[in-house]
Amino acid sequence: MICIEKYIPKFLDILYDEEILNNVSLTEIRDMFHTNQIQSKNEAILAFDAVSKNANTVLYIGSWLGVLTNILIEEYPDINFAEIDIDMRCKPVSGRFNYTFKNYLGHHTADINSFDRHYQYDTIINLSCEHMSADWFKDIKSGTQLILQSNNLAIDGHINKCESLEDFKSKYPLSEIKYDNTLKLNIFDRYTISGVK
Repeated sequence: MICIEKYIPKFLDILYDEEILNNVSLTEIRDMFHTNQIQSKNEAILAFDAVSKNANTVLYIGSWLGVLTNILIEEYPDINFAEIDIDMRCKPVSGRFNYTFKNYLGHHTADINSFDRHYQYDTIINLSCEHMSADWFKDIKSGTQLILQSNNLAIDGHINKCESLEDFKSKYPLSEIKYDNTLKLNIFDRYTISGVK
């Protein structure tokens, strides 16, 4: 099992760079390393591992500040990873954290619904489905591998939450499911699926 906790000091080290520190708030750091986030990322890694043998080029939608990207590019050195996030602050932070890896393909700052290069990737990660409509999913070609997460937490910004794992699967139908699970967290459930569209 990958130990996510060992990556926390690596991320904190880059905050000595004043430019990076100016792009990250204490609230984000607290949220990023909260127990719920760590457990959710562990689930995502298990779901990714279930499809990893057929992954060559991966697009990570909503990659935030690049911590999980850093874990994946280090743990899966033969797979290439690119990121996309709508928040322009994320690119310099994740880029600074990940640029030394040969299998890091860079970070796009864009809205996924206007991104027209999905076809370049055989695998797509989106662990933030609750934050966006499912419109992007319609543009993904059949045969693409997907690793997806959502939850049932009703807060501002969760415009597309799901009520159950079955509800999640119905919103994002896959022709083949290789991993699925409901993770019971302190005040909400996290749903994870991976497989082939």
